[in-house]
Amino acid sequence: MKTQIIQRGGVILAAMTACLAGASSTAQAVPDAPVGHSRASEVQAAGLSYSYWYRPKHVKSIGGKCGKKVIAEASGRGPMTLRIDETRSLSSTFSKSLSINYKALTAAVGWDVTKSRSITVSGSKEVPRGKYGVLKAYTRYSGKMFDVYNVYNPYKHKLVAKNKKAYKPIGVCYKFTKS
Repeated sequence: MKTQIIQRGGVILAAMTACLAGASSTAQAVPDAPVGHSRASEVQAAGLSYSYWYRPKHVKSIGGKCGKKVIAEASGRGPMTLRIDETRSLSSTFSKSLSINYKALTAAVGWDVTKSRSITVSGSKEVPRGKYGVLKAYTRYSGKMFDVYNVYNPYKHKLVAKNKKAYKPIGVCYKFTKS
């Protein structure tokens, strides 16, 4: 594999040319990150897909939502008070198969997308006599929507994906049912 440095308009880009063994053609590959870029290895170690050249643009807030996965639950027959008191560590969520520069995404959305947050789950609900109640807690998220662009070419940024989403945990939603 051969690496060459290209300078365009004062911006230095690293280009890598990969020769395929047994093939008669040469493939151009965009590097994942410039030499010495440590953030890529941190994010990849966390199991996230990372591309140094993919950046978010056109970031806008979207409404909050409740998650679908139950994070805490209490149930019982009345008369009684169902109570949930826990602290959970919850991580940000992203659109599926998102490959992006997480440092740029962190700056664009306003929170560190690679770190978990500690959320306190605390709630109670009265269950009437003769009824069976179930109190479930779900994560409440605040979100941002953005487009992803490949900024490898400094003269023309190429749209890679539209309407991708990132959510951060901000609290808890509750659902109470009785029968």
